[in-house]
Amino acid sequence: MISRISRRLNDIDPSLLFLAIAILIGGYIRISGVLQSDFPLNDGGLFYTMIKDLMANGYRLPVTTSYNHLNLPFAYPPLFLYLTGFLADLTHWGLLNIIRILPAIFTILAIPAFYMLANVLIKNKDQAVFATYIFTFIPASFDWLIMGGGVTRSPAFFFALISLYFIYRLYTRKRNQDILWTIVFSSLTILSHPQTALFTAASAFVFIIFLGRNKNGLEKSIIVAGLTLLVTAPWWVTVLVHNGLTPFIAAGGTGFHNIQGIFKIFQFDLTNEYSLQTIGTLGLIGLFWHIAERKYFLPVWLLVIFISDPRSSPLYLSPCLAILASYSLIKILQMFNKPTLQLDGESSEPHPLSGKVSKGLFLLLSGQWIFSSMSIVILLINSTTITTPDRNAFDWIKINTSSQSKFMVLTGKLPLTDPVSEWFPALTDRSSVATVQGHEWDGSSSFEEILTESIILQKCIYQTFQCIESLAVKNQNVFDYLYIRNPDLQVDAQFGSSFESALGDLSVSQGYTELVYKNDDISIYKVK
Repeated sequence: MISRISRRLNDIDPSLLFLAIAILIGGYIRISGVLQSDFPLNDGGLFYTMIKDLMANGYRLPVTTSYNHLNLPFAYPPLFLYLTGFLADLTHWGLLNIIRILPAIFTILAIPAFYMLANVLIKNKDQAVFATYIFTFIPASFDWLIMGGGVTRSPAFFFALISLYFIYRLYTRKRNQDILWTIVFSSLTILSHPQTALFTAASAFVFIIFLGRNKNGLEKSIIVAGLTLLVTAPWWVTVLVHNGLTPFIAAGGTGFHNIQGIFKIFQFDLTNEYSLQTIGTLGLIGLFWHIAERKYFLPVWLLVIFISDPRSSPLYLSPCLAILASYSLIKILQMFNKPTLQLDGESSEPHPLSGKVSKGLFLLLSGQWIFSSMSIVILLINSTTITTPDRNAFDWIKINTSSQSKFMVLTGKLPLTDPVSEWFPALTDRSSVATVQGHEWDGSSSFEEILTESIILQKCIYQTFQCIESLAVKNQNVFDYLYIRNPDLQVDAQFGSSFESALGDLSVSQGYTELVYKNDDISIYKVK
């Protein structure tokens, strides 16, 4: 019996065992992060409100969303807004719990989805497994996906990886079912998240250039593009009828397509690793290794993805960087094995981990990657979660203020990692005049300008009342209450004053009648 089990274990492909380990460890890191918090990480307030709007409207697509009382167009791809609402109705589990857990599940599914893609792109099982292992521990491949806003981002990324798998097969095989599956998963991607749809389209363009630059490839491309537009038409035609092109043009301008954004590629800070960026370094070496060997597919893919969306490039470059990093890692490990091979008289190319030195290096790197991934998750939990004092303050606001009240929310955080500012309108049903979320679909002003104004305003928490007042006048932000959250970041000396002195200034300012609410972290002032 024991010998039979032993033989079966020996028959197991080691690469599959390696892949299983990656999924188990990577899955634990992803799911443990969201389970340690009782609230969705970072963002998701906009989607939470849109899902509630959809449910309240009998699952008919609304023209606008009630988020932040701005009458913003309900233009967001609605697939997972629908599915999350249906799931909440069917399970009675609670919408916030679903938004908290669902994103992490799809980030786990993305690991085997990437393995499928890597397998067809690389055609080397060992490297495909190494690439998947590296992809698992690139923080950029999951950090923004396990957040509350990942309820649309995470499944879209999963669908995108599957789409690229079938797009590759579309141009390298002669099977009609590849056309069907490409249409299905491309449509699911488009109906889930706009930036991920752009990533898929940009990647497909590169695949066409390198693989489908012939009559047959062109015909397939036209069929897939036409039928994908037809399948997704119920959504985008509805948005066009109600809002015209404005929401799409506005959303298309949020990718930081400027000189400053493009030049970020020279920093090559694309993996979001904690401390030493070993994966990023291996990816950079792999990039130039490919160029030196005149293998241009991956370098061109990397460049096109970055140019198409500099803002979200760390996420969308993670598949390409994982493959590049795996290539250079294997080359380095094989170099370490050569002296041992020469001593043993072997001439064949062994497995990259056949030598003691190569195994030692890989174990060291694995430990560093796991530590980096877990550290990023811990940082997210500690710095981007709505706390109990926040929720208590939100409850007080719902009971004790008018539904027409407008609030200036100051937390000292950057706008895209400021959960209080985003969740405030969703959980209080009050207006937050400085919240940036939602303006991606509003073509009245530049989203980059809105972000910049928000960053400047949040610095006022460390300064004086005059800073708040002058910026409010400049940006035409009329508000009835000031919501100040005790910042958890150390005060920079350039601001010239502490958080306590700013509060003291507000308490004597003639712009406020009284301090109407206070707990350990939050102070709320009423404006005269």
